[in-house]
Amino acid sequence: MPLMRFEDFTVASALGKHEEAIDGALLAQWRAVFPGSSGLPSPGGFAMAFAMRAYLTILPERPPGNIHARQRLALHRAFAPGDRVTAMLSCVAKELRNERRRITLAVRATAADQPLFDAEMTILWAL
Repeated sequence: MPLMRFEDFTVASALGKHEEAIDGALLAQWRAVFPGSSGLPSPGGFAMAFAMRAYLTILPERPPGNIHARQRLALHRAFAPGDRVTAMLSCVAKELRNERRRITLAVRATAADQPLFDAEMTILWAL
């Protein structure tokens, strides 16, 4: 996939899908980031981490210098170990304001066809 530039984004367009199971390996990665935690991660923290994981996986070719400016999260239910999560990434807004390129991306995650969370990230896009 080529480097994503501001002009490559189209509002109301799907950018891709990321699927992953909430299994022991994924939970072990979480615990490695937060040593001493033995239980399940907080639902909100884990949801935002999963949203970022989807973003980084679906758009691996990003220009250096992007700035993550804002995020929002609506948690519909907590995940459960064994859930297979499907996250859809889309572009929901794009604007040039004060010579800064702003992209707003949405992540909608489901497990077993039930809403898990909706997240939005506004990013100041470098190119």
